[in-house]
Amino acid sequence: MTTLVSTTDTLTRDALAVLQPGFTGTTAPDWLLRRVGEGLSSVGLFGRNIETPEQLAALTARLRSERDDVLVAIDEEGGDVTRLEVRHGSSFPGNFALGSVDDVDLT
Repeated sequence: MTTLVSTTDTLTRDALAVLQPGFTGTTAPDWLLRRVGEGLSSVGLFGRNIETPEQLAALTARLRSERDDVLVAIDEEGGDVTRLEVRHGSSFPGNFALGSVDDVDLT
């Protein structure tokens, strides 16, 4: 359910519309849920927030229970920049490695 707090000042509402904070842990902290309810439009997830598909579904459902149109995002590029495989490194080679091999089929 989308519930935007009407007492939030204009500057805060504008900031909440463009920020995409991350957080520590596998459950959404109270401050984040409160801000989603106040109008925070998106949340960024990282490897530290994900353990299993079931836990991820529960986390997403909890965020959407505060605001049904909240954008839940992951900036996953693979290779040198990985958010999901941060604990062990990406299972995909980075662009520099692919370019160095110079093999279109491999790329």
